[in-house]
Amino acid sequence: MADDIAVLIDHLGLDHPDVVGYSLGGGVAFFTASRYPAKVRRLVMAATNITRDAIPAEMLAQQEQVSGAAAEFMKDTPMYQLYQKVAPRPEDFGRLLDKVGASMAEDFDFSAEVRGLRVPTLVVAGDADMAPPSHYVEVFKLLDGGLRDGGWMGEGRPKGGHALAILPRLTHYNLGASPLFATVALDFLDADQP
Repeated sequence: MADDIAVLIDHLGLDHPDVVGYSLGGGVAFFTASRYPAKVRRLVMAATNITRDAIPAEMLAQQEQVSGAAAEFMKDTPMYQLYQKVAPRPEDFGRLLDKVGASMAEDFDFSAEVRGLRVPTLVVAGDADMAPPSHYVEVFKLLDGGLRDGGWMGEGRPKGGHALAILPRLTHYNLGASPLFATVALDFLDADQP
């Protein structure tokens, strides 16, 4: 999907837009910035895990149940309600669940890609997100963050303008709709420094 976003950026004639994504969208935004750094000014990746082992065992067990067989049960969820509004073939919802389930079963570790980010990046998570706050701190460390005192003048901040925000009283499921998320993201995007 990152390739699609890069094509869309060109198609719309955007000059170094900021890319913001939440959950799976955070992964898409992350890969867009990682693969196409010349097209992106700043990145905000929210509630985005970069390793599968950051996901708690009980959540992995739930993810294993995602398949077309769960389609009928899922029809009462916001995911299905949105899907049936926008999908050209709502009857293919089960096929989508099969693909999502297969994707979630694959192991992944994108630490090297995080270390290679060349655009200022804000890592955002809820304090009760899908992965623990320590995971997002580790992501920030890969970006040179949290390794030393920031200093009186900010001289010890991460090189590259990266930042971290762990937002209180938020989960993986309500972070994207939180006014606090919007405030933190806009503050980062509007900052004068990288």
